[in-house]
Formats: sequence, structure tokens, C-alpha cells
Amino acid sequence: MGGIGPKTYMGWWGNIGSPAQKHITTYTVSPYATKPLKGALYNSVFNVFRRTKNQVFFIVVPAIIVWNVWTEARDYNEYLYTKAGREELEIVNA
Repeated sequence: MGGIGPKTYMGWWGNIGSPAQKHITTYTVSPYATKPLKGALYNSVFNVFRRTKNQVFFIVVPAIIVWNVWTEARDYNEYLYTKAGREELEIVNA
């Protein structure tokens, strides 16, 4: 008799006598999702150092130029408020 009915034993779980399943999709969790901050502190220190090292000339050179212009202008302005500076300014503007 071998038909399927209420008292027919088909086998244990996973081996119940049915045809093999097709198009089975399995999902796994990415290792990046399980530990999203793995190495973040270590990498952040060295990435900041590397990026700063690569950009230092774009920041330091203009900063030095601005600092020199600023101090020269400040010193010249202070000089113009002295007696000799006023006399020189009157000669230039006359």
C-alpha cells in the first residue's frame, strides 16, 4: 500500500521522502554587521595621522603666510601711531 495517509510514516525530519527542494536561498550575517566597530579606535588614530600628514602643507604654509602678513600689518599700524610714523604718513599723503 505505500500511499500517503494519516498512518503512513514518511521518515524523520529532512528525510520525509519528498523530492529534493530547489531554489533554496540561505542567508548569513556579514562579519561587518556582527562587529561594526571592530578596529574603529585603532584605525581612527592612524587614519587621522595619515590624513593630517597628507594635508599639512595645505594648512601650515598658508597659516605661516597669514601670520607674517598679520604681524607686519600690526607692527606697521603701531608704527603709524608713533611720532615718526605720523610724520612719514603726512609726507606720503601730501
